[in-house]
Amino acid sequence: MTADRLDITSLVAGVVVIALGALLLLDRVGAVDIGFGALAPALVGTVGAILLASGLSRGAEQR
Repeated sequence: MTADRLDITSLVAGVVVIALGALLLLDRVGAVDIGFGALAPALVGTVGAILLASGLSRGAEQR
């Protein structure tokens, strides 16, 4: 990887993990009330977004 090329997998993973952390922080301070019913899909979505970005970036490298 060169310094000029953006690693889309790392970018997506970072943004998604930060968003999930912000959501958990808002729950902790009482700004929002998040139960397991809302947290489980958010965790699955986090993993899915990272895997999707990883798969798409590998496909672009092979072309």
